[in-house]
Amino acid sequence: MAQRSSVAREEGIRTEVKCILRRGPMAALIMLMALSVALVAVACGGDDDEDDANGDSTPAVTDGTRIGNLTISGEWVRPTTNEVSAAYLTVHNSGEADALVKASTPLTSTVQLHEVITEGSSSKMQEKPGGFPVPAAGMLELKPGSFHIMMMDLKAPIEIGQTVSLTLTFEKAGEVTIETPVKAAPDMGGMDHGNMGATTPAATATMAAAPGDVTFGNLTISDQWVRVTANTVTAAYMVITNTGEADTLVAASTPLTANVQLHEVVSDGASSKMQPKEGGFPVPANGEVTLRPGSYHVMMLDLKEPVTDGQLVTITLTFAKAGDVTITALAKPHTGMMQGSGQGMGQGGGMGMATATPGH
Repeated sequence: MAQRSSVAREEGIRTEVKCILRRGPMAALIMLMALSVALVAVACGGDDDEDDANGDSTPAVTDGTRIGNLTISGEWVRPTTNEVSAAYLTVHNSGEADALVKASTPLTSTVQLHEVITEGSSSKMQEKPGGFPVPAAGMLELKPGSFHIMMMDLKAPIEIGQTVSLTLTFEKAGEVTIETPVKAAPDMGGMDHGNMGATTPAATATMAAAPGDVTFGNLTISDQWVRVTANTVTAAYMVITNTGEADTLVAASTPLTANVQLHEVVSDGASSKMQPKEGGFPVPANGEVTLRPGSYHVMMLDLKEPVTDGQLVTITLTFAKAGDVTITALAKPHTGMMQGSGQGMGQGGGMGMATATPGH
């Protein structure tokens, strides 16, 4: 079609030339100049028609990673010195509503989609049922203190300058893998699950020697320690020995944060997940319960500042029968990477629930 149009234009030009030549030399010269311009226009016009017909025009360049109607941008992962980190990003949607339902990374088999919800003056982190909605012709933003991709049981700490491969699964758009840079959050020291990044000094964390055992009533708390962290999430571990009737650890608190939870790690096939332990930790009669990485642990979120090696952290434990007791726990690094689950700050202790040993 484009070729027939070009031929017609050329025939018309030749007819014009013949008419002009009959009018004299000057008219002919003017016509030749016009003819040159016209032939260039014909050639250019033919090329444009061919490009349009073949659909070879260059598409507009956009930032981010595209999958269907979705564009992922602003992705980053928080550095960490332990085995817990989080990823953040923005998803722009130019089409119908979708949902981010899953994420995975070669760094760990334990990846969850988390949200932070506020209850009064405190907040807590939990899995987001159904994933993160991506509204039609709208935007989904994952950011500290809100929706985030939680990565636990990391095989190694994550450092600034690394790149993390992250596979995102959307309900409609399907899977896409992005390469995510590791960088520090602006104005924040670590993982944010609520009011993170505050700079108020931790009230009762001081440098001191390791504390001794604490006995009250029939209970003795020993081997208590808190994991060193460069961010705002950590966990406390200990052994509770009971020489009397059964009891239960039902709550814990610390001046370091208002957000303290009693967590357990449960296995779900090849993966595992961390969740609040309903009813607390049972302390069997004439037995003991061990809080350790990969098992029961006292989870501390939204720390006012990182916990450093050698600090003494004050923790108040509340038991159903024995009541409250305040202990100090030494902050120290965990010496081994996890084998199994242990989402409460990295877990070197293997799978299985807390050790509750009746009778001695």
